[in-house]
Amino acid sequence: TEDKAEVGNRVAYSGVGRNLRTATPTPEHVRGAVRALLDDPSYRTAAGRVALDLAGHDAAAESADLLERLAATGRPVYA
Repeated sequence: TEDKAEVGNRVAYSGVGRNLRTATPTPEHVRGAVRALLDDPSYRTAAGRVALDLAGHDAAAESADLLERLAATGRPVYA
């Protein structure tokens, strides 16, 4: 539960989904959000954009590089 609000905000900000703004949405609330996602092509477009961006990264290699830099310097590493 600690990060759900943040994840919801990021999903909404990126345009790939909606933030329901509650930890206990009603079935009607969920149904309305799903219907909106299915009816509005902008969500599919945004999801495709995010998928392309993620596909351009090697998460394991990038993570290892950042961890090695942190271990070598002992200072915070910003990607």
